[in-house]
Amino acid sequence: MAVAPWSIVAYICLTSAAICYSTAASSSPPPRVRVESGELSGGVEHTLISGRPLYAFLGVPYASPPVYKNRFKEPQPVKPWVGVWNATIAGSDCMGLDHVSFRVVGSEDCLYLNVYTPKLPQEGLISGGLMNVIVYIHGGAFQFGSGIGYGPHYLLDSEDFVYVSINYRLGPLGFASTGDDVLPGNNGLKDQVAALKWIQRNIAAFGGNPGSVTIAGMSAGGASVHYHTLSPMSVGLFNRGIAESGSAFCGWALTENTIQKTKELAESLGCPTYYSKDTVKCLRSRPALAIADSLKNFLPWRYNPFTPFGPTVETGGTERFLTDLPENLPIQNVPLLFSFTEDDGLYPAAEFVSNEETLVDIESNWDEILPFILDYNYTISDELLRSEIAQKIKKFYFGNNTVSVNTKNEVVKMMTDRLFQEPVARTARHLASINTSPVYFYEFSYRGKYSLSDKYSTSGSSQGMGVSHGDDTMYVIKTRYGNPHDNVEDAKLIPVMVSMWSSFAKTGVPDIGSSVVWSPVSKNPSDPLKLIKITQNQTFEQQEYSNPGNYNFWSTLPLTEFPATVKPSKTINRDEL
Repeated sequence: MAVAPWSIVAYICLTSAAICYSTAASSSPPPRVRVESGELSGGVEHTLISGRPLYAFLGVPYASPPVYKNRFKEPQPVKPWVGVWNATIAGSDCMGLDHVSFRVVGSEDCLYLNVYTPKLPQEGLISGGLMNVIVYIHGGAFQFGSGIGYGPHYLLDSEDFVYVSINYRLGPLGFASTGDDVLPGNNGLKDQVAALKWIQRNIAAFGGNPGSVTIAGMSAGGASVHYHTLSPMSVGLFNRGIAESGSAFCGWALTENTIQKTKELAESLGCPTYYSKDTVKCLRSRPALAIADSLKNFLPWRYNPFTPFGPTVETGGTERFLTDLPENLPIQNVPLLFSFTEDDGLYPAAEFVSNEETLVDIESNWDEILPFILDYNYTISDELLRSEIAQKIKKFYFGNNTVSVNTKNEVVKMMTDRLFQEPVARTARHLASINTSPVYFYEFSYRGKYSLSDKYSTSGSSQGMGVSHGDDTMYVIKTRYGNPHDNVEDAKLIPVMVSMWSSFAKTGVPDIGSSVVWSPVSKNPSDPLKLIKITQNQTFEQQEYSNPGNYNFWSTLPLTEFPATVKPSKTINRDEL
């Protein structure tokens, strides 16, 4: 007897260890949804704790493939399709240079998103109105990563949300710029805008409320959240934002010399650079693999600086995503939740401190290497001044000691402060001072069985290193680098972190279910940073940091990330739109 294709259980592997989840019920027909471009046929997955079924629609196109004549263009509309789109297969990752393998992965045809929902309106399953929506923007230094690597298999275990994860163009394919109307830049961020607009137009078909959208992300995803609060292109597309370990104030989140880098990239591929039109026309004729692989030319030491192509201020184009430096721009008046981890700098420091030879190399070539790993090489034009700053940093963090296995904690602390804690804390205090909506903050200081730093440690384990960049995310979102539900102690923290996100996404106020009062960040930027610290004992403590990330030291250095004055014009109130 013939077996119908939909009676065969399909699988989607969510981790490199090939842990897979069923995406289709064995006998019931596949769920279907009609969106503006046509009909989708999805599958069914299950949450990881209670096994709750979720309708999953994977690899849904939100823009036309950015290939051929569309390469280096802003995202173009999706063309309607004939028949039913098979939405059980995740779309390809966007092409980028992977940090761990140092190889190009993914495809240029990648502008897809994934939608998960516990209820579908056409089945009459929704009561009490449409559900809140959470949109996850993946990290990866704007150079690698994908939406499918971040699933709602904890978040939706007992909560009713529609969850969306998105892809966006990466590296030079997403962030190259000629500085004029030909290639203004920021196409990767404009992809995110296109996805958010698609959600506004289509999410109700999945049971989602387009008037209640929370955007969330970690690292480059967190920086993206901050950028959307600043961009005129994103006004009205979301209602709340969660930014973990990333902001537009991070030195790595705003790329310098993008126009010159784009010319160098073109020259390396044999393209002319005098006229922008000729440059872009030639680059469209080159293999996408060659363009993505050329990122290696901009990494002088290992994978550093880790964001050679990323967001940039646009000086051309009719509709600009980023019109000025982040500190000069008005902000959407929405509730915000920021965070950092205790040892955020373990990305990428885990790679360094787990290898004695690497530490020796840093010590021997300190003045040359430090501007790259701390991403300030392009913020200072004078070579002697760069060396002088390198020595000041070394004196502050290491005293008279050398960089070695005995001072690896100092390496991590230095990178934690510079790359994440100082700029993210500065962002929160600044935004709280100009935003009438509240800004909340937490520090994640719990080290579980798994850690993102395991991926980057040369030994394959980062036990004893600390609480890494990205470690908090895995307790809310199913990631490829950790399974905290399989460890008794770690599993206790999952419902608490899920409660934090879900309550914030519903009300704009995070709730961790404890008796601790979570006060928002003070509106006076000179006040200490108020936050909740999540400890190794899984307690939740009020803290006030007067000098987060050693701001008092970093602000004395002549780095362009520290403006002398910050004068935002105003906040943008959604109610005024």
